[in-house]
Amino acid sequence: MLSELLLVMALAQGPDPIAESLARFEALDAYRVTLHSRGTAGEEIIHYSYRRPGHIRLEMVTPQRGAVLIYSPETRRVRVWPFGLAGPSLGLRPTHRLVRSARGHRVDQSDLGTLLRNVQRLQWRGELRALGQERLGEHQVQHVTVQGDPGHMVGEVARYELWLDATHRLPRRVISFDRHGRELERVTLDELVLDPPLPADHFSP
Repeated sequence: MLSELLLVMALAQGPDPIAESLARFEALDAYRVTLHSRGTAGEEIIHYSYRRPGHIRLEMVTPQRGAVLIYSPETRRVRVWPFGLAGPSLGLRPTHRLVRSARGHRVDQSDLGTLLRNVQRLQWRGELRALGQERLGEHQVQHVTVQGDPGHMVGEVARYELWLDATHRLPRRVISFDRHGRELERVTLDELVLDPPLPADHFSP
């Protein structure tokens, strides 16, 4: 009886856009994107690549122009070329302060799947509201907000706003807020390409 009641409630609520977005990410083998991040700690622009099961490459545009960081899930280390691939490199743990973002984000926890799972964690003890379809630049998107219950946060985030692409369901923009409603970080995902052809040595130059 309880399981039937839960099923009826789920059907009445309709599709869950965050679950749909996460399922789309899980179906991907790889993606490339240009990330524009702006927050109280400053601005970052990064050419970002991901390949399952967790290979990550960041090519910095600002603030450390030319720097390249590559995370390997096999070694669980970040290889860093501070002055570009033609220069020297060093290997660091992903927890090292030199390879964390201005807001303290870790390279190994920077992919879309990690973001969407954090949004889900807030949603499980909170509320999701669908705010309708909008235009974001050239893209048709679904605007949603996820607000945690009072006292429930993911890190310092109490609310997320997301603009999910109407075609592939992945985020085009994400804004996070603290418990006082202050904006923490605004991330725009430009030039998003799903399952692109990547060079064989892209994650091991």
